[in-house]
Amino acid sequence: MGTSSIYDGPVNPLLPDDYDDSLDHNNAPQPEENNDTPFEGEHQTSEKPENEEQNNKETPVRFPYRWKDAKGAMTNYVKGSSSDRGRVMNRYVGAAGGSKQLSRMSISGKSTAVGIGRTIQDFRNNGVESTLQSLQIDCVGKGAKAALSELINVLSGKSDSKEDIIARGAAGEAIAEMYKIVNENDGDIESLRHIDEATFRSILEVFMSEYIFRKVMSDLQSRFEKYENNPSEAIKKEQELKDYIKVKVELRMNNIQPETLDYRSNSIPDEIEKLFVKCYQAFEEYV
Repeated sequence: MGTSSIYDGPVNPLLPDDYDDSLDHNNAPQPEENNDTPFEGEHQTSEKPENEEQNNKETPVRFPYRWKDAKGAMTNYVKGSSSDRGRVMNRYVGAAGGSKQLSRMSISGKSTAVGIGRTIQDFRNNGVESTLQSLQIDCVGKGAKAALSELINVLSGKSDSKEDIIARGAAGEAIAEMYKIVNENDGDIESLRHIDEATFRSILEVFMSEYIFRKVMSDLQSRFEKYENNPSEAIKKEQELKDYIKVKVELRMNNIQPETLDYRSNSIPDEIEKLFVKCYQAFEEYV
């Protein structure tokens, strides 16, 4: 994803009130307020009732970061005054309201993830052409690339909002992984019927890491536009951030094993909700 990617126009109207992208008026490194403040806060007074102290120990108080902190962390990363990608992601998740809030907001992302999992499951159980036909995709006289391109439209649906566009872009990367498999099998689209568990998970990992990366960039890409004038350097830093997200997501997915889920069960929306929360939590747990 380059510095001027799939996003068109300003996105500020979709962000919280404290997201003011006009606050930066110079090129100085952006300080983070309470830079090293952890989510679990310390008590500021020592004289508290014993039962209140006990309650606070059982339920730690969380102090979310603000958009100022997220933008400051990204600005410092872009300008090279910090190479800490973990801080960027941690501040972003905190500013967006935390892992649960981000998951609730990931409406198109979750529905697309279910669609990808269900499609792969159906490929394996019912065959590829049969599955595509059930999705109103006619494979007759079409190459694999054309058929899979239509699959992106089915999985992503409308692209009316920033969230829709993010999910669509991530779906395109997941479908590209499927097309690689077809190419490796002499263009035989039915080869997708033989996707194994590891490949199933890998495709979902690609979708999830791409989705999170695109979500972050949709909100913070202005930092690149303001503070990095060298396109090749900007692309390099974007790739480094993407690689960091990919590693964290892969570790989470390895533990969750989403390839084992039944994507046609009534419980799948809840399972995917948990998957998104756990992936976002990987960045909350930055120290």
